[in-house]
Amino acid sequence: MDLLPQLSGITAVFALLAFTLWFLKKKGAIRTGALLPFGLGGRRPRGEERLLERIDGLQLSPTHSLSLIRMDDRAILIGISPGGFCLVESSPWKPLPSGAAQTLAGPNVVARNISEREQAGR
Repeated sequence: MDLLPQLSGITAVFALLAFTLWFLKKKGAIRTGALLPFGLGGRRPRGEERLLERIDGLQLSPTHSLSLIRMDDRAILIGISPGGFCLVESSPWKPLPSGAAQTLAGPNVVARNISEREQAGR
């Protein structure tokens, strides 16, 4: 008969956890989509286009960064610092052609910059 107090204690703990999860979800403190298995949290199906998407980011210092956000048909560049967010640029969204990112920051550009620095030092 020692089983009944143990089961009631476990049930009480799980009920308290469920209530805490429900309360935090209702207040908006957490999103349960990442917590519940098998897509029970209302996740978007794979392949469905998102309205808001982080395209790229650049860490400028340990506390400062830039983020490129695509919102529907707009590209938004945001500066992030401990003091808050700052809109740097907003323009219509234009996807890069394939291979353009490699052309912009590929090894040839880096090698050219290094050789220019070496020549300037002579």
